[in-house]
Amino acid sequence: MRSSAKSAIHASFRTMLLRKSLDRITVRDIVEDCGLTRNTFYYHYEDIYDLFDDYLDTQMHEAWQTLPEGSAWDTILIRLLDCVCETPQMGRHIFFSRKREAMLQYLNKVVTAIIERYITQNMQDLTLAAEDQRLVCETCCHALYGMIEKWLTGPDAPLLKTNLKRLTNCFAGAIREALQYCAANPRKEDLP
Repeated sequence: MRSSAKSAIHASFRTMLLRKSLDRITVRDIVEDCGLTRNTFYYHYEDIYDLFDDYLDTQMHEAWQTLPEGSAWDTILIRLLDCVCETPQMGRHIFFSRKREAMLQYLNKVVTAIIERYITQNMQDLTLAAEDQRLVCETCCHALYGMIEKWLTGPDAPLLKTNLKRLTNCFAGAIREALQYCAANPRKEDLP
């Protein structure tokens, strides 16, 4: 019963998020839509924002589980982004809410995991300091997050997937080049 109630709450939450801003969704909206009681909602969640956090975690976990082995990193990023921001409107409903920071953390986790996976799979021939790998990864994460936020909240929202695919293809070469530079020019403290 517990998982079916949570699934119903998640489905209603998704429906509401397609219609209105996260900050305007109420517990009443959710329970009226899914036919559960307020007590059932509060048994599972403290409030709408607690539900949002669980929704993000669940969506990310399910997306990772359904990805085919060896998927390209742009495909992975688009799939994970689709799980949360199915439409540009849904993305704006999240980004223009008080939970903007939660979305930042979600995208940071997603992009970091994807880039780390890309580096692990494609840079095995390079000897890198962990700090350099982290530096390149964090830089890419911040740049990608900034562009995703700009596209979701601006007039280019309908072009998100096209722009993101183009950007990730450009980044693949930039990541390789940055890591090659780091491998060829180790930090002074890394030298024997």
